[in-house]
Amino acid sequence: MPSPFPGMDPYLEHSDVWSDFHSTFLMCIRAELNKILPEHFVARWDRHVWIDEPDAESRGPLGRPDVFVTDSLGRDTAVEPTSVLAAPGTATLPSVDPQGKPFLKIVDVRGRRVVTVIEMLSPANKSSGRDGDAYLAKRQEYFRSGTNLVEIDLLRSGRRPPVDSPRQPASYYIIVSLAADYPRAGIWSLGIREPLPTIPVPLGAGIEPVKLVLQPCLDRAYDEARFDEDIDYRQPPSPALVEPDATWARDLLARRRPIED
Repeated sequence: MPSPFPGMDPYLEHSDVWSDFHSTFLMCIRAELNKILPEHFVARWDRHVWIDEPDAESRGPLGRPDVFVTDSLGRDTAVEPTSVLAAPGTATLPSVDPQGKPFLKIVDVRGRRVVTVIEMLSPANKSSGRDGDAYLAKRQEYFRSGTNLVEIDLLRSGRRPPVDSPRQPASYYIIVSLAADYPRAGIWSLGIREPLPTIPVPLGAGIEPVKLVLQPCLDRAYDEARFDEDIDYRQPPSPALVEPDATWARDLLARRRPIED
């Protein structure tokens, strides 16, 4: 069953479903791009990976450790820790958590050169802490290196990546930065009542951009992941909508509910 919303479904922003939607939507965009990209260009899925070291205050207690050895049959056997070589003090080592955020890149296979990056912003990208700062640094690296950037922001909460001109108030934004035109870029400002637009995806100087129709990609992601089974539309979305969109959404869902019941 398709989403009841004509464009971005605000219920997909909930933390319980966002990660799945984020990855599924990018894969649907990749599939669509690979249908329309010209010869010598391919869209590839990739992931930014980093090691997160939480602050000591945020870690849980370590508890009493066990020491494991393996016997000659390959079985794990627990033994008591020895105190013969006890250290004079203790230290808490940083916990490391490999993390990453998926993105798409368009590669010119003749030179194995990345010409365009498609970033779909995550809550971490829009945070005011280290992860958000890391994304802004990566964004600046794209601009400095002459890489085309498509930045898709389908989250109403969090810190928006900066632009030098005022943004039109909206729920969602898409920015297309053609390296040859930098610092000028195209921006699409969207509300929840509008379908996602068709956008140009730049490939390089002298090469015609391809036209990416985003709404069918979102519809396909919604259907393939069966989000209609996972979302309770009887509850308000998180984050909550503001008026007059909140009333509009309630009326929209009320018209849908008798069919479901």
